[in-house]
Amino acid sequence: MSGILQTMNRYGQLTILRSTAEQDCLAVEGVRTPVLFGYNMQSGCKLRLTSTIPCPLVAEKVKSLLKGQGFPDYVASFGNSQAQDVLDWVPIHFITQAPHMKDVCQLPLALVIEVKWTKYGSLLNPQAKIVNVTANLISSSYPKTDSGEERTILISTAVTFVDVSAPAEAGFRARPTINAKLPFNFFFPFV
Repeated sequence: MSGILQTMNRYGQLTILRSTAEQDCLAVEGVRTPVLFGYNMQSGCKLRLTSTIPCPLVAEKVKSLLKGQGFPDYVASFGNSQAQDVLDWVPIHFITQAPHMKDVCQLPLALVIEVKWTKYGSLLNPQAKIVNVTANLISSSYPKTDSGEERTILISTAVTFVDVSAPAEAGFRARPTINAKLPFNFFFPFV
């Protein structure tokens, strides 16, 4: 049941940050790991910041690190969906979560993707069908530091797969009904 999640972006797949031994976000910029269907994944890296870099610039950089190039708007509901079959594509719902504090910079720290899927088709050979995808960009307030002070922040991406299939039920068919019309004198010799 594993396979790469197809998308309609130019790369054709959904990807997340790739973790490395150094865990330096800038060293792995552009290096991503494809998301495999059915495998919950988590990765992350560290980013060193100084107070000399303006927060909006850092926020934009971190957001692009988390999303990668060409973050898709749609994923395929089936592993073999064709681009021309528009009903076979599920939109990615992008949500941004941030505390609302006045005059405080909001820095994205995590991108959490939740893929809801169901078993589709016969009970003997069900196919996996993606029914909903939510990408949640979680931000936190970034307090100002003293001039020249260096800070390290952790950035992470995660993908979880949730089976939303209804429980299988035994498919007993209704008992057949006998709808026979007998002639009115059918029992005549026995009466």
